[in-house]
Amino acid sequence: MDWFRPAPAAGQRPATVSVLSQADHEAVGSGVLLPRDRFLTCAHVVNCALGKEDTTCAERPTAATLKVLVHGPDGNAHAGTARLAVWIPPGATNGVEWDGDLAVLELVEPLPREVLPPRWRAMAEGQSVRAWHGSGLAATIATARVTSCDGRIGYVDGTSMTGVAIDHGYSGGPLWSGEADAVVGLVAAALTPPHHPVNGAPLAYSPRHVARRSWGIPWQRIRAELAGVGAQHVLDEPENEPETEPGTEPETEPGTEPARRAADPAHRALAALLGRALADPARRADCARTVAGRCGHHHRADGSAPSVDEFARLLTTDGRALPALAEVLHPVDPRAVGELLAVGRMSGVARLLSPGELGELLAQLGTVPAATAARLPSVVRAALPLAELPGALLAGADWDSPDATLRTARIRALVEYLEGLRGDSRPVPDGTSGVPGLLRVIVYVAALCPPAPGDALRRWSTAVATRLGIHEAALEERRADAHEWAQRQHAPAVAPRVLVRLTAHADRDGAHLYRLRMWCNEGAGPRRVCDGGDRLRGAAQAAEDILTVIEPLHRALPVGTRPVIELIVDREALEVPVDQWEWPGPAGLVPGMLGAEYPLVVNCPELMQRAGERFKAALRHRQRLLDDGGAVHIDRSTGGKNGVYALLMDQLDAAQATVDGVPADVRVEIVQVCLAMGVPVVLWDRGQDQDGESGSHAVRAIAGTPPRRLPETVRAYRAKTLGYPQTFPGRPVLAWADADHELPRLELADPTEPS
Repeated sequence: MDWFRPAPAAGQRPATVSVLSQADHEAVGSGVLLPRDRFLTCAHVVNCALGKEDTTCAERPTAATLKVLVHGPDGNAHAGTARLAVWIPPGATNGVEWDGDLAVLELVEPLPREVLPPRWRAMAEGQSVRAWHGSGLAATIATARVTSCDGRIGYVDGTSMTGVAIDHGYSGGPLWSGEADAVVGLVAAALTPPHHPVNGAPLAYSPRHVARRSWGIPWQRIRAELAGVGAQHVLDEPENEPETEPGTEPETEPGTEPARRAADPAHRALAALLGRALADPARRADCARTVAGRCGHHHRADGSAPSVDEFARLLTTDGRALPALAEVLHPVDPRAVGELLAVGRMSGVARLLSPGELGELLAQLGTVPAATAARLPSVVRAALPLAELPGALLAGADWDSPDATLRTARIRALVEYLEGLRGDSRPVPDGTSGVPGLLRVIVYVAALCPPAPGDALRRWSTAVATRLGIHEAALEERRADAHEWAQRQHAPAVAPRVLVRLTAHADRDGAHLYRLRMWCNEGAGPRRVCDGGDRLRGAAQAAEDILTVIEPLHRALPVGTRPVIELIVDREALEVPVDQWEWPGPAGLVPGMLGAEYPLVVNCPELMQRAGERFKAALRHRQRLLDDGGAVHIDRSTGGKNGVYALLMDQLDAAQATVDGVPADVRVEIVQVCLAMGVPVVLWDRGQDQDGESGSHAVRAIAGTPPRRLPETVRAYRAKTLGYPQTFPGRPVLAWADADHELPRLELADPTEPS
């Protein structure tokens, strides 16, 4: 481009990555973006984030998934998750220097298109460089000069005794040369003054002590180290390249060009529309200057106007430019705005909101009460019941965190993801646009807020809906839905149910693997809350996935209320020991066993479907008598399947059954008969060491509990087995079928939502 120009980059900071500790989510180091949503850091930073005492440990982490914050050049932070891709462990040290110590991680969530990796240049003696702490705070900037560089190690010294020195927490971050407008290396270590050999305290200052000296890994060595392990491909740019004006290609070293992209499929159509809507060059220049100002671009000041081709190119390279242009044009030409936005959807670039709309929304969401912020995951699920959202997007309990940086980053990441959910499958007046997913969510947030922030969000959504061409009636219909939902939230709290459809598989070695599909029912029916349903995982990973869904529910629940886990299984999986699955969390401090921490029940709708309509009526009848219908006890004396059938036909009002003291090979068959014949609550022990006389300790201890307290009583027993396994040896299983509980149904994809 020639008329539009990016703001000068010399002297500013590149995009950086904060690597957060798994234990407390504090920054332990930094990283530098690479192409294709990767970033480079030091291996010892990854070890530190994982809580390893020996940060120079050479062993490759087996499950290195880290939380990160990506800081764009504009200072905005984008929360994300990263997985380890390349591991070059720290080499042997001579006390001061070492080789290796590099790691490349892949970001799970895509970055905004405008957040690009920096250029690289070779480190050389005499370069002035800057570095930032892993927190990304602008106030942590440290200035230094490269005093020596042999291509393997680059020593940098602080340029003055004032300001900030490169120190702990700077590792893995860029050494940024403003003159070269590029990164020349990574911060690796700081040299500190000597300490007392006994108590470790710093010695009194002496002019002979080292001061403000650190060393980094030069770009030359980074390339060589990555090539040495066959990972040089992580430096490759995407194959697609953008059009550039002849003669304006930047001068770059081979292999260090900025990311380039192919011509956008919407480019030609946008140029044609601009040619009609902005045929007058003076008007086109006015609009272009306004859009450039709102999006942070520089432009010519000689009174000229950009060509429609160049203007279209801006709209297909800056995701906020098209919404900004729509803001400018809508008051005078709403029809042209509708055509531009419709064509813009052909592009994968254009965002939903303009920079001003996004900034105003983030500011308003930052002022909502903490109680409302804590419920954002529930709000999103209620507003978008059919959307399949990434589990990591809603996970965690830090939506109302006192850390403003973390809270803002979480909200920004959510907003930017929801911007991509364009369209609404519900009918709207002809010639108008559907209500996007983000607008639906904001309408629900406003309904839950107190009057002042709620009114501000409603004014915002009205303005954006008008600019997008959404009919007032469509927006009011969504507001009515949101108001009805918000009113239900004031009803007495009912424990939410996390529904897990589980199917078991075995790999070639006979190991047990599982597929999960999960929903959350907070009173308005099941809502999909997690993706990856076709992915096979082991028990520990499955437990982590379930706990990740449960965690954000706690903030919206009163004290003493715990979510219930309902496993939806086929009849062969009734005794899968899900209650014993555990995940110790990122810090490894708390066992996190599912059945000890949460009430966990199993449900097998397959059996009721096989039994037919005659026993569906029996289930509804017995369910109504749950509190006073009595229970039947089934043991060896009852007999097999025929005996159970006879007993249940005799006791038509019995709402629960206990199965005890029967051989393991017939126990599951008896349980299946009970469930198929409409007994809503069945308790048994899947342990194999029962005998006919004494039976199960678990069943004896739990039997007699009022039916509605059974899930909590079973949970408490499972907790006791952890501390007193000899005293509480049972493995109780509680099946619970409720005719009034809605189960997940077949879901068809909304054709207006992105795949």
